[in-house]
Amino acid sequence: MNAHNAALPPIPPDEAERVAALQRYEILDTGAEQRFDDLTQLASYICNAPIALVSLVDSKRQWFKSKVGLDAEETPREWALCAHAITQPEQLFIVPDAQADARFAGNPLVTGNPNIRFYAGAPLVTEDGYALGTLCVIDTIPRQLSELQLSALSAVRRQVLAQIELSRNLMELTQANLKLEQLNQTKSDFLHMAAHDLKNPLSAVMGYAEELLETDNRSNPAETQENLRHIHQASRHMYDLVTNLLDVNAIESGRHELKLESLPLAPLFERLRFNYEKRAHAKQIELLVQPPLACTVLAAESALFQVLDNLVSNAIKYSPPRKQVSLRSQVTATHVQILVQDQGQGFNAEDQQRLFQKFTRLSARPTGGEHSSGLGLFIVKRLVDAMQANIRCESQPGKGATFIIELVKKP
Repeated sequence: MNAHNAALPPIPPDEAERVAALQRYEILDTGAEQRFDDLTQLASYICNAPIALVSLVDSKRQWFKSKVGLDAEETPREWALCAHAITQPEQLFIVPDAQADARFAGNPLVTGNPNIRFYAGAPLVTEDGYALGTLCVIDTIPRQLSELQLSALSAVRRQVLAQIELSRNLMELTQANLKLEQLNQTKSDFLHMAAHDLKNPLSAVMGYAEELLETDNRSNPAETQENLRHIHQASRHMYDLVTNLLDVNAIESGRHELKLESLPLAPLFERLRFNYEKRAHAKQIELLVQPPLACTVLAAESALFQVLDNLVSNAIKYSPPRKQVSLRSQVTATHVQILVQDQGQGFNAEDQQRLFQKFTRLSARPTGGEHSSGLGLFIVKRLVDAMQANIRCESQPGKGATFIIELVKKP
């Protein structure tokens, strides 16, 4: 017994799951709705009761979605007769005379306003078995309900549940429509970006190819080499853009499945050194690849290489000449961290907020005329997440950036 000489409501054995189910409906603290009020009024009329409620019980209170004959919006859970009713979800909970019931004789709702004497609660039980609350009727005199009234109360309860489910379905439909609008906008963004970003390199390829065809370049091999270099650069830009578009489409359609396994880092580091040494040298950038310690990580080889390839490529792309780009690792008790560090332009606070978003154009600019699709870091983040790993960036404007990937260490 508590200070009011009333029994505290028992806690259902599935309480955490029950409250989580109630929260998923997103109905708590919503406004009054005629469709619920009509059913509450019907229950009051059928049972000839001055008070009728649609009561939802969360972890600390009972809150009234609809009410007849009562001004309160909610009451503490420890006072709620409905909190007792949800512990017996398979049946109606009837209290003929609360003053004569030891569980409720000292309850403030019985000894004071609204002076409950009779209570009948029909638990609102979802299809997966969670009692969210009740449809209840209350009177200020002791009494009983007839069999017909009990049956009708159960029928109205089913209609209340149908309206609660309808609310969730409408909410989910609204969310689905919003997601569809966002996807349509994303597709539009893709098409706009692809058309814009592919147009320039295609024009360059055609222009330099026409120049090669129209000019006798045998007399000027240097000019031929320059034209071919431009064609190769434009073709590489288009290849990278198409690859990014395909990767994003695969990720967002759920077709980018990764198989995680124990993976040594040394071969990946060596591939990256080989792939980027000449590119870094061409920009007068020192690429420093420190051999990783003898350890393995939980990762997918192709995905991790793609992540590191993107980060090293960006580090070189955004670094000015005579600077250093480094790739190294460090080990903790449970994880391996891979660090890709540059001495370039760095990121401001706004950049860091948008770093891993799609189509992001950051304040930093490539230093050698390279191009960016705004998709690389978005793909990196999604691949890192898929490998159950973490990534973060430490940076200050003008002081470079360090991307840190943290992977689970394997024995």
